[in-house]
Amino acid sequence: RARFLVGADGARSTVRERLGIAMEGRSLTRHHNVVFRAPGLAARHPHGPAVMYWLVNGDVPSVVAPLDTGDRWTFGSPRLGDDDDPAAMIRAALAIDVPIEVLGRDEWTAHQLIAAGYRRGRVFLAGDACHLHPPFGGFGMNMGIGDAVDLGWKLSAVLAGWGGPALLDSYEAERREVHRRVVDEAVTNLSHGTPQLFEAGIEDEGPEGDAVRARVAATILRTKRREFDSLGIVLGCAYGASPVIAHEPGEVAPPDALDYRPSARPGARVPHAWLAPGTARGASLFDRLAPDGFTLLALQGAAQPGVAAFLAAARASGVPLSVLALDDPALRERCGAGLVLVRPDQHVAWRGDRVEAPASLLSRVAGRAPRGDAERTA
Repeated sequence: RARFLVGADGARSTVRERLGIAMEGRSLTRHHNVVFRAPGLAARHPHGPAVMYWLVNGDVPSVVAPLDTGDRWTFGSPRLGDDDDPAAMIRAALAIDVPIEVLGRDEWTAHQLIAAGYRRGRVFLAGDACHLHPPFGGFGMNMGIGDAVDLGWKLSAVLAGWGGPALLDSYEAERREVHRRVVDEAVTNLSHGTPQLFEAGIEDEGPEGDAVRARVAATILRTKRREFDSLGIVLGCAYGASPVIAHEPGEVAPPDALDYRPSARPGARVPHAWLAPGTARGASLFDRLAPDGFTLLALQGAAQPGVAAFLAAARASGVPLSVLALDDPALRERCGAGLVLVRPDQHVAWRGDRVEAPASLLSRVAGRAPRGDAERTA
């Protein structure tokens, strides 16, 4: 028996099935993975250590990657079918004469799917149970952890008695927009696989072959950097449609896939700052944020106007609030305000230089009040 249940039980979620929630979207392409042992392979090629090798050719376009220890590798190619000899295809792809021992193979399908709903009453879905995308970009673990953090602090607040019902309603509103963006990005990455990177003449000698290889290299750098260096997607997620955030007027530009641009606009992750030399615990701003309540950054010191009113409103309402007073002009300029209200998940709930009704604002960001206009005076 429990107050709440979270179905974080994967792509074939039993919880989702029992709730009768459908997955919306489409299934994309079938793939085969082969795990094999190839003694000495790492020393037989000239490219040096890597987490993944993309083999671009016309015969067996594929991806090969080392697995832990013991000369074990994984191999995947869209050309590999159920009846093909995987060892022969691996040798053809590698073009290196090494012994190949197939240890196992499995089939998987790339999906572009999001659950029709993330909640039924006191039961929620998280992780792969509510969103499935191709693995290209490595977003799956980040998305699952992000779901757990978002839902976790909200459940904790409700169970502690200070979080209202709108807080739980906001879970789907916040995470769904992130999931849509990430799923679409992973599908874009899927479209730039080894077959799409291949161009006839890539193995030709002479100037014509050199020109083909130069074009392919430029394509690889343009498309694969987005897949392997997507800090804007990983850190730039902002909650633009949340009912428990005091949004500001104006359009929000979608995040750039590559570049993360720190912002303290409500809904975004608060910008990081080093508060002390070194990297020991306490040197980072994130180390000083309250893990189980809101943190009010007072960037002109504890005596600045509005801090005392926030603390009084928090005490009266029972909403946990800590004040982190920092007389830091650089961080204030980066945040665009003297006061920044940060949630337990490090996302900004509100910012401003003063607030007329802190009790009303705290009620909203704690999920106790219906959605309304943000009370903010710049």
